[in-house]
Amino acid sequence: MVRLAPLVAVALIAAACGSSKPAGPGPGSVVFQESEWAVVIDHGHAVAEHRVGGKWVPDRSGAVQVSILGPKPGSSGNPATPQVAAELSAKQALADSGLWVDGVEVIGKGGGLTPNHGTIYGAPDAPLRPGKHTAIAYGRTATHATAVAWTFSTG
Repeated sequence: MVRLAPLVAVALIAAACGSSKPAGPGPGSVVFQESEWAVVIDHGHAVAEHRVGGKWVPDRSGAVQVSILGPKPGSSGNPATPQVAAELSAKQALADSGLWVDGVEVIGKGGGLTPNHGTIYGAPDAPLRPGKHTAIAYGRTATHATAVAWTFSTG
């Protein structure tokens, strides 16, 4: 029985290591997360991540195109309550979209002429302080997603 003690200890340690929580999306700040998709921003760059086999994997396929409509990237003098907008397109039907300013979701509206091409837009709930801000636009199909970040200034 004494000989089994080291084996039991090794088995307990291995079990404890294997039961750790899977790593979340990132690196960076998670601005949006569902069970299978997330949007992360890290050093001014946004990325859409997909959970594959229990791991978060950045989607860099380019299968969803996100074009910034406003405010223009790098622009200044924008109103304190700017309209944030992006155009989304993909070969497959779009399934989800989102907008954020400074990590806070913008309640958006959207529409399009086809399921594969649309526009999302909205404005922050409250005026932004004067200065530099970061916006993120996100679009997703059933199998791919893209997130784009850009900065603009108000005031």
